[in-house]
Amino acid sequence: MAASGEENLNLEFVDEGLRLVKDAEARGIQLRILGSIAYRIQCPGNLHLFDDMARVLTDVDFAALKSQNQEIREFFLGEGYLPDEGVYVASEGSRHIYVHPETKLNVDVFADELYFCHRIPFGGRLSIDVPTISTTDLLLEKMQIVEINLKDFKDTLVLMLEHPIGTPADSNKHIDVDYITGIMSKDWGFYHTFTTNLKRVPDYISEFPAITAEEGSVIRSRIEDLLQRLEDAPKSMKWKIRAKVGTKVLWYQEVTEKSSQF
Repeated sequence: MAASGEENLNLEFVDEGLRLVKDAEARGIQLRILGSIAYRIQCPGNLHLFDDMARVLTDVDFAALKSQNQEIREFFLGEGYLPDEGVYVASEGSRHIYVHPETKLNVDVFADELYFCHRIPFGGRLSIDVPTISTTDLLLEKMQIVEINLKDFKDTLVLMLEHPIGTPADSNKHIDVDYITGIMSKDWGFYHTFTTNLKRVPDYISEFPAITAEEGSVIRSRIEDLLQRLEDAPKSMKWKIRAKVGTKVLWYQEVTEKSSQF
């Protein structure tokens, strides 16, 4: 019975996240879900692969634009959420945290960018898809984590199985290889973290007994394709100079606090 109760609570929180996106959109506010919930929303064809990763949800995380900060604050206050003013002030409006006093749901809003180990900008990106950030930004979100864990690898495996490599001309659901290479060819640090993590993803296929040999081949092929394109893309002079220094100098921002959904 306990597991059933937890599952029902999870569904309620997911439904609340979707409702908040819809109601905010009606008021001209762009909120997009990110993190593990977004992975599940974006991978409907392989939801069964997430079954063994079920865990109690206490947070829903959103991407937003700082230019809409005032509207966002008014929106959540109107929905009965209480703000953490300390976080808002300390981050200079780059991060909002709210909690609902009755449901105890925590809401984390990242304005203009997600910046833990590496920067993932949201400017011009939130209109790509709804109710979540794009599949491309979801991949960047996971692969920017230096101290990446099994959950992150599992999420990435499902994403790479569900969505092909391509461009926006193919579909807004494709992993946008041009956008990713554009970022990585200018930032050696992000390139190093991203490629190091992505190369490890296929090693965790065995963690999913439900993934068939054919599906495993699809995942490997897509990852190899993306890695090759990243390798072949022309690099900036700044990238080349930083590459010579390598890991002798810290190449990422050290993280002391992470959102529980990542």
